[in-house]
Amino acid sequence: MRFIVVSLFILLSAGCAITKQPAEPLALPLKPTLKSETYQLEYKTEHASPKVKSVQLPAHKVTRGQTVRITTDKASVTDTLLKQITQALNDKGLEVTDNKSSDYTLAIHQLDLAFTDDTKYALTQPENPYPLFVKVAQQYPTQQCATILAQVSMRITHRASGDVVWFAKSSIDSASFHREPLLFSFAQEQKITNELEVATFVHQQNTEQARIARAGKEVTVPPFKTITKLSSLTKLQGPCTRTEVSALTPMMQYYLSSILIDKIKVQ
Repeated sequence: MRFIVVSLFILLSAGCAITKQPAEPLALPLKPTLKSETYQLEYKTEHASPKVKSVQLPAHKVTRGQTVRITTDKASVTDTLLKQITQALNDKGLEVTDNKSSDYTLAIHQLDLAFTDDTKYALTQPENPYPLFVKVAQQYPTQQCATILAQVSMRITHRASGDVVWFAKSSIDSASFHREPLLFSFAQEQKITNELEVATFVHQQNTEQARIARAGKEVTVPPFKTITKLSSLTKLQGPCTRTEVSALTPMMQYYLSSILIDKIKVQ
């Protein structure tokens, strides 16, 4: 009996010695520190002054304290713009009234807004160009932006005689009105290209069968690989799309109206 027990112990010990111990699980390597740098691009275009024509006839003198009635039969005028025009006339010393027996009638004949040809903005070179500037300048040399042409015309008539006392017209495009440059940003970023491959390799090598198969063997996890890429441009400043440019129109109409009313000679 003692002999049998001893024999079994020897056989079990030999079996344990022959069985391979699985290799240690592999760990994912540390990811490299990815670098990212952000740069700006500035685009400019030529600006034109507003076109203004103003003619005041000497038949009737416009004097401070006289009354003016505003008519808007020929143009769609918002309440906000009407208040702004009223205030501008008051600042000139004229009294705005709804009374049809006013001294003068100011008729708003035209408040036109129309999209015209796109405006081209050219890239400006910074004083100290960064290394990537030449490459980016070749890729994004210009920007095209939607453009609106705004036109306003008015006329003052002497109510009692029907004589035209003053008429004026002004116009400006949205690019010349806004005047600020367009600003864009982009980034140079490092990205890992084989993250999935490395994770798959580690997962496959950590299965039970794979750990037994590589027992006593040296297995190297493939390193992470990186590439450097340029991001697309992101606009930071300046109206460019049709929606953004359209948002300027109330201010453009007020600007042109103010220019015209300022031309009225009030004694």
